[in-house]
Amino acid sequence: MYIDKLSLYIIAMNEEKRLAKTLASAKDIVDEIVIVDSGSTDRTKEIAESFGARFIYHEWESVGHQVKFAEEQCKYKWVLRLDADEVLQESLAEEISQIKINGTKDGYILRRGDMFPGMKHANPYVKHYKEIRLYNRDAWTMSGRLGHDDVVKVRPNATHGICRHFIDHYSFISIHQMIDKFNIESDRLAERAVIQEKNYSPFRLVFCSTLEFLKLYILGRFFLLGWWGFIHSVNVSFLRFMKFAKFYEHYHKDTE
Repeated sequence: MYIDKLSLYIIAMNEEKRLAKTLASAKDIVDEIVIVDSGSTDRTKEIAESFGARFIYHEWESVGHQVKFAEEQCKYKWVLRLDADEVLQESLAEEISQIKINGTKDGYILRRGDMFPGMKHANPYVKHYKEIRLYNRDAWTMSGRLGHDDVVKVRPNATHGICRHFIDHYSFISIHQMIDKFNIESDRLAERAVIQEKNYSPFRLVFCSTLEFLKLYILGRFFLLGWWGFIHSVNVSFLRFMKFAKFYEHYHKDTE
């Protein structure tokens, strides 16, 4: 077998509404489940342990630090990373099962598409994320960079392939939840920009939201998702605006 043992790792925080579906979609193709939690106060731990997961508390610093820590807790060299709101399509689970037997690469890109009410599966024609999520840690590893959950090469000659089927990404619970999420995310983006000593012009505030909307709704083909695609595109463009607005606020709120 090409992959003898496979660890699944997930970072979580108050995910009782979505975690069970995520774990159910992957439990039959993994040999270990590791959940790294940053302080849940709901039933996240109970749900995780009902699937036989090893549940570990780790204080939040940034997404980059958290996924790196979670990766390091895995027993096996081959790992699969999912977020607590991501569900493997049955066809993707079967594809990964075949990779475990017949794989030839050091890592595999998984496609992740957004889900909204009324959808059975992610639309493959709408813009989606493509990230290495299944990999051999001798060849690939989490970078651990502040605010980044990217995978980098351990070996210069590390190889990767891409899976055909999708992860269904259930990031949406309600518009209220999405606005709260984007407010937190814009705080983190602005904070990271300050730490990295970025020098954004205030003029980016004028056009950034419009350009982001057009990029998502038209070029990203979110119009194919109907009104939900329109709502999502507006929300994400507002997130972009808030990042620059909060960056501007940081340098000017104490000047008067």
